[in-house]
Amino acid sequence: MFKNGQVLIQKFGGSSVASVERIKNAAVKIAEKAKRGYPMVVVISAMGDTTDELIALIHKISTFPDRRELDHVMATGEMVSASLMASALTELGVKAKSFNAFNLQLFSELCGSDYCITKIGRQKEFEEFLQPSSVAVVAGFQGITNEGDLTTLGRGGSDLTAVVMARELGQKVCEKYTDEDGVYTADPRIIPAAGKVWHLSYDEMLTLAHFGNGILHPRAISLAKESDIRLHVRSSFSNVEGSVIGPDGDDSVLVKSITCCKKFIYVRINGLTLDSVNEIKSIREFPFKTVIVEFSENSAAFGFAREEAFEAITYCWEKAAELNAENVECFSDLTTITLVGSGLSYDNKLAEDILDSCEKCGGIIKQHDRLRVSMAVPKDLVSKALALLHGSFLQ
Repeated sequence: MFKNGQVLIQKFGGSSVASVERIKNAAVKIAEKAKRGYPMVVVISAMGDTTDELIALIHKISTFPDRRELDHVMATGEMVSASLMASALTELGVKAKSFNAFNLQLFSELCGSDYCITKIGRQKEFEEFLQPSSVAVVAGFQGITNEGDLTTLGRGGSDLTAVVMARELGQKVCEKYTDEDGVYTADPRIIPAAGKVWHLSYDEMLTLAHFGNGILHPRAISLAKESDIRLHVRSSFSNVEGSVIGPDGDDSVLVKSITCCKKFIYVRINGLTLDSVNEIKSIREFPFKTVIVEFSENSAAFGFAREEAFEAITYCWEKAAELNAENVECFSDLTTITLVGSGLSYDNKLAEDILDSCEKCGGIIKQHDRLRVSMAVPKDLVSKALALLHGSFLQ
């Protein structure tokens, strides 16, 4: 095991290695650090849209491919990237070698619907390679079962691979290089006035990730939190400092960022009696995972991920019939807007002000839950709502 700070752990996303030119540029950045004497582990994603192209390829053969075969096809994208990057580094005079799930023995187990890496089977041999100025280029997004089958870790799973590398090698910092130079108060492509957020807590970043900010994989953030590993989001194309995600964040900035997500569906049961509303309120656990729950004197509204739709909509209709509700509304054309920040967990006035602003933004369903205020807004009002809320609470 290495001492903390002895090995640099970096992850380069698909956009950072989307072409031969970008791979060469990233290799120069990596080589600069390696030549200072650091042993390095660089986790690589597949080039650009390669994973989507591989999925499309297998679907030309099979409408419903077996998961094992699909995983075997998808995992090749990262293997190609890792070998190309190792070759680019070798051309620059750096001792580099590519590794994948097989030759590292990255054992994985099913955790829910996705696989997680549990250990590095050949850790001793891996550590022996990590001498000063050497670079191990690891194919992200993949593991192997005890039976030797390749598995993949879900969308964005290379982030998870990088955090696992940091954990297993005893390092407390993991750098992620992407086409963005940090986390911003909003998507700069939508809100040009958005500014960088320098420090966020794990819980703040995890909430942002769950509600639409795709810069870090939620499971990678959770594992970093469990292992006390700070995440540094940086640009592949510049040397500016990025955003740091850690245990403390910055409590002086009450609201950190606003994000939006189109992947949720909403259902509202109308015409309930107050007793019926209280009955639903008393239910401790629904048979589906909710993202927003809102109650009024005569209605109950639920927001949930699209994959939960069958169970959730069925449950809501059955509950409506059981409680003699007037009707059930289903909304699939709403976008969820979420403001996140530690201040929302203790500044009730701030949360109330944001909730009041929801009405001006066209918010149909809304909820304040600890670090966030979320609202469902018609898609045609999203840009207006983001601009109003960002201007009022994040500038």
